[in-house]
This record gives sequence, structure tokens and C-alpha cells, in this order.
Amino acid sequence: MVVFVLLIVGLSGVVSLTLHDLYPYPYDNVTTTDDQLLQPNDDGSSSQILFSFPYFNNTQTSAYVNTNGDITFGRSLSTYTPSAFPLSNNFMMVAVFWTDIITTYVGEIWYKLSSSQDLMNRAGTDIQSGFSDQNDFSPSLVFIVTWSEVPYFGASGDDLLLRNTFQIVLTTDGTKSFVMFHYLKLDWASNAMVGFNAGDGVNSYTINGSLSADVTNLVNRSNVGVPGKFLFRVDGDTIQPADQNLTNNNNNTGCRACLTYMDFEL
Repeated sequence: MVVFVLLIVGLSGVVSLTLHDLYPYPYDNVTTTDDQLLQPNDDGSSSQILFSFPYFNNTQTSAYVNTNGDITFGRSLSTYTPSAFPLSNNFMMVAVFWTDIITTYVGEIWYKLSSSQDLMNRAGTDIQSGFSDQNDFSPSLVFIVTWSEVPYFGASGDDLLLRNTFQIVLTTDGTKSFVMFHYLKLDWASNAMVGFNAGDGVNSYTINGSLSADVTNLVNRSNVGVPGKFLFRVDGDTIQPADQNLTNNNNNTGCRACLTYMDFEL
């Protein structure tokens, strides 16, 4: 399989996320009882993770962390070649960077389901800051998945030094639910798909730059005014991005209910 690899040089004046901006995971080899490591693999998945999460107007009761840069509800996904959304394969998917990833030799995937008050307070603050109608949002759980220093399938030699680090955070109060994407480092691209799929062939939401080399520029973009950080409400019929009038002072046109995402370059 031919993989397109692109090393991105940081844009002058753009300050990206740091490790401390990501929700906590064992980047320093210090684990908590909630931290789970997905065993090194190619095209693998976690075991079933049980929790309730409203998504596309349906309450999901189980999730799987898939090596290839996504979370699926109801069943796991081993497919390593991304496709454009919407897909009618019954896969309800949250794709932060769906592409061909391997962790057999290097890279780690950590996940954590937590009701830690500190994490819930942090998630609540993030959502309240990004959505003008969520001043009373108080989450009951936080689910964090971090792909840390992962290479692309087939990388060898110096290309193994090209690594991506990114994160999904899911949070809900049992009725309303939200997803955060965090991009710390994107050294390589292989036509990754980024967005949300309802699995019915109709409803989906695609992040601008998906399935192109431009996807690595997500580290420099945002819908909350912080390069590399994106927030979405996901429990309704359509995906709702964070309020542009709260989080972006540029004169861009946003769309709260549309299915094609217009992101904003800072």
C-alpha cells in the first residue's frame, strides 16, 4: 500500500497545543487505575467499553477504541483505508484521524473512562466556554482516548521519526453530549478522514481537509480559538460546532447545523 507522507513545518506565529493542554494520559509513564493501554497491534481494537453516550439522536451503550484513529459504537472496526462520509455501513463512528496506524513497535494508544471530579470540572468548563447555551452543563463522565507518537503503517528508517499525537474526549450529562478533538502533533498524513458518521448513509459531518494532505494543518486550526482544539455537540440529528461568535473574532461565516464543516485558520 502506498502512503503519502508529509512533514509540516510550523507556521510562524502560531502557538499549538502542549502536552499539558491535552487531557491527562500517561505520557510520563505514570498511570492511574483508570488508564488502559491498547496492546501493540495492527488494525486492532479494544475490548467493549460500557457507558451511555447520546450520539446522532440515539443513546449508545458501548464503544470500541480502534487502532486506526477512531472510536466506534456497538462494534469494533478494523478497516484501515478511510472513506468519505456519510457511510451506510451501520458504523456509528467518531473519527479523529482515521487512517492506517500501527503500534506494533512504537507508539501507544491510551484510553480512560472516568468520573473524576477534576476531569468533569475541566470538561464542563470547556463546554461552557465553547457553547453560549451550555452555562449549566455538568458532565457525569469523561472518556479520553489518546494516540501518542503513532507512526503510519509501513514506516521504516528515518520515517519512523514521523509521529502523530492526537486525542478524543467524549463527555455527557446523560442527555447532552460533546466531543473534543485535540491535535498536538501531526508529522504525517495518509489521506485521513476526520469527522462524525451516523452509519445511515445520510447523516455525517466532515472536517475540512479530510482525505488530503491538508489534514495535517488541523494542528494550526480550531473552532474555539485555540490551534489544534475543536469542540462539537453530537447528541442531536446534526453535529453542532462550538459557537463561532464566542470563540472566533474573525469575520468568517459559521454554520451551526450544516453537515459540511467550515473550519477557521488562525
